Amino acid sequence: MDKKTLPLVILLIVIIIFYIPILEFLGLVKPASKEIPIETPVVTDTAYTTQTTFGVEPATASPDIQRSPDRMVTEMVGATDSISPDTIIVNTNTYEVMLSSYGGGPVSIKLKEYFYRDGERIEMLPNATAATPEATFAGGTFSTSKTHFVSSLAARTYDATRDTVEVVYTYDNGNEGRIIKRLRFYPDSYHYDLTIDLEGTRNLGFERSYSLIWNTPLGVTEPQVSIDYDAMEAVTMQGGTRETMDDFDDGRLNQSNPGDAVWVGVRAKYFAAVLIPQNRPASSAFANGYKEDVSTPDGSTEARYITAGMKMEFAGVQNLSDSFRVFVGPLDYMLLDEYNVGLEDMLGIGTTPVVGWIIKPFAIAIMWLLPQLYKFIPNYGFVIILFGFLVKIVTLPLSMKSFKSMQAMRELQPKVDELKTKHKKNPQAMNKEMMALYKKHGVSPVSGCLPMLPQMPLIFALFSVFRSTILLRDAPFIWFIDDL
Repeated sequence: MDKKTLPLVILLIVIIIFYIPILEFLGLVKPASKEIPIETPVVTDTAYTTQTTFGVEPATASPDIQRSPDRMVTEMVGATDSISPDTIIVNTNTYEVMLSSYGGGPVSIKLKEYFYRDGERIEMLPNATAATPEATFAGGTFSTSKTHFVSSLAARTYDATRDTVEVVYTYDNGNEGRIIKRLRFYPDSYHYDLTIDLEGTRNLGFERSYSLIWNTPLGVTEPQVSIDYDAMEAVTMQGGTRETMDDFDDGRLNQSNPGDAVWVGVRAKYFAAVLIPQNRPASSAFANGYKEDVSTPDGSTEARYITAGMKMEFAGVQNLSDSFRVFVGPLDYMLLDEYNVGLEDMLGIGTTPVVGWIIKPFAIAIMWLLPQLYKFIPNYGFVIILFGFLVKIVTLPLSMKSFKSMQAMRELQPKVDELKTKHKKNPQAMNKEMMALYKKHGVSPVSGCLPMLPQMPLIFALFSVFRSTILLRDAPFIWFIDDL
């Protein structure tokens, strides 16, 4: 790097680091608002209802919107229902989950290690009006989210920070038909195990299949609402390939993907909820939802409300037991990779057709190295700077080779210009003498570019990682740069 280019490089680094503050100072971008009113609906495969809430800072919403757990569960049951559901809270090291016997499942899951910008824990079931996930039977006419279950545990708070806690919900129709839901929570995992047992399917009036649905859309967690909404999608793993279900038609999503599904889930920019069958794959995956324009303090943006689920066949059996792993947490590549079902593809890194397989190894290496460096330098801003130097050192031989080739071409340029003037009317003779000139001095016209090609996968990998990794979410650097 010569003295002329060094100031330009320093200027570019400053612009990149202070890009957003500079735009805000010039008045080209408004500072991100702390309170962003959005619409958080409940989307099912049959109907859509909408309620207003605050997706970025729920603690600042009105009392009518931010309901207490007891009030929320009571509203879910309805004023005409005389049975009061039991409420259980389970605390693990990763989240606090609230469960209701009405629906026999979670109605709130708050992550303990991730927060909104106001310091409140992120809610993965924002303003839920039904237990999630729900199982629907008999063509959707029977839903567990509208069914009262009897709990194996009393209504209180349970500690799962050291040992597992299991909650069993049982529904008995009084005619030798039972639905049993077993939920097991682990101290340090971002998943819980869900088992659905059906006893006497014919007595229950069930046949052929049922659907398991993540029936509460994810909420906005980031100040940049439009970016968060753009990232929201339903994703499934089928045939060893990541498939996105995003065929909106006139603002509505009603898509079904036939074929064995290894997992199905919904994601936002940094968080996801995924259903993973354990004993057998699902027979198909589907997604429902809609999108519409909503107003925010930063202007109008297109909001997406998406749910996703899977179909499980069970024709010709009287009793049935299916087990699932339900992941609810951050889109951390290394964390997702531990599930060994391709769940890391939820992020979409390395899934680009044709070239994805080239980019993926570089991306994985970057995502592994950054946390390792963070152990020694607990500031991701300085980690990135150090990483930049390491990349420069690794690519230095290629850069030097490219530089030397371009320097040699520059030295030959006067002789090349002479040949162009000499053979102005004879291109063939000019090309012949130019090739002879290059050969004599051991220079190739493309030698300056070829050394750069091996660096391209690394550059694309860096772009993919830094635009999607949760490692930089809410990570401070220096001074007023409090969120990389």
